[in-house]
Amino acid sequence: MNRRALYAWLVLSAVAGAIALLAGGRVWAQLLAPSGPANPEAVHDVPGAEVAPVITPVVLAALAGCVAVLATKGVFRQVVGVLVAICGGAVVVGVTRVFDDVLLLESADLPGASVQVTVWPWITGLGGLLLIAGGLWAAVAGGTWPGMSSRYDRTDRGKPASERSMWDAIDRGDDPT
Repeated sequence: MNRRALYAWLVLSAVAGAIALLAGGRVWAQLLAPSGPANPEAVHDVPGAEVAPVITPVVLAALAGCVAVLATKGVFRQVVGVLVAICGGAVVVGVTRVFDDVLLLESADLPGASVQVTVWPWITGLGGLLLIAGGLWAAVAGGTWPGMSSRYDRTDRGKPASERSMWDAIDRGDDPT
């Protein structure tokens, strides 16, 4: 059952990161300025990477955290889960700051301009919220999930192996080296 939970978490977190990464690079708003001789372009696209440049690196860090959760066990996995949740929170904060600061400043630069916000910042925020949920899930339940295989881990590191024990290991199908 725990392996299913780990796979479900991995799918949720990877999809959340992909959503936030994809939507973060799209056009988040359009500035509609009155056209005229001083302003020949009536529409100015505002991409998400321009107004919230923190989104891409934070989402990539969260996706790296997804891989780290697979490679760790116990408390370390829970700490990485908290870090993934923090990255998701940074995505949400980055999206909300855009509405508060940047778009209002952009529209103030062009007199008579209006701002039309697209759906992409909302989708980016959704990806951030899903990253928060996935990170908290890993922080709470990640300690019980199975770790990577320890098949090739050596259990008798402190004592030298005798010739007989190495042949016995080979007979069991283990690698004694």
